[in-house]
Amino acid sequence: MWFGTWAQTLETVVSIVAAYVLALPLAFEREVRGRAGPGLRTMPLVSVGACGYLLISRFLYERGVYDADGLFRTLRSVMTGIGFIGGGVILKGTRDVRGLATGAAVWMSGALGAAVGLGYYEIAVVLGLANVLVLEIQRRLARLARARSREA
Repeated sequence: MWFGTWAQTLETVVSIVAAYVLALPLAFEREVRGRAGPGLRTMPLVSVGACGYLLISRFLYERGVYDADGLFRTLRSVMTGIGFIGGGVILKGTRDVRGLATGAAVWMSGALGAAVGLGYYEIAVVLGLANVLVLEIQRRLARLARARSREA
């Protein structure tokens, strides 16, 4: 049985599309760099999934089914689950750890989707930009560090 309004339906569609679109640059950056694990499919799925759970929780809150604590329990649970996914891409070798940035990017794509699901589009946009910026700066700094270590 459907109890939503057309406005709620439109908001749901716009939110899910926004969560998908805002996660694409992050996913594209990981894919282009040839990073193993999450890329063009996983990052948007994490973002859209987080958005969906938070939309459901928010709509239940607006109907009086949840109190504010229920809304925040949902957020906490979603982010914990996404942390588990992100942890799955981190590989520890005998001498190094790989995938930390990708694991953090998965977690951040979930935060981006959660922000959209809660209606905070401006936070989602800033998170998306910050993610790509941090990963790009990190890549350049790592290249510079490798060049310096070869010189020494």
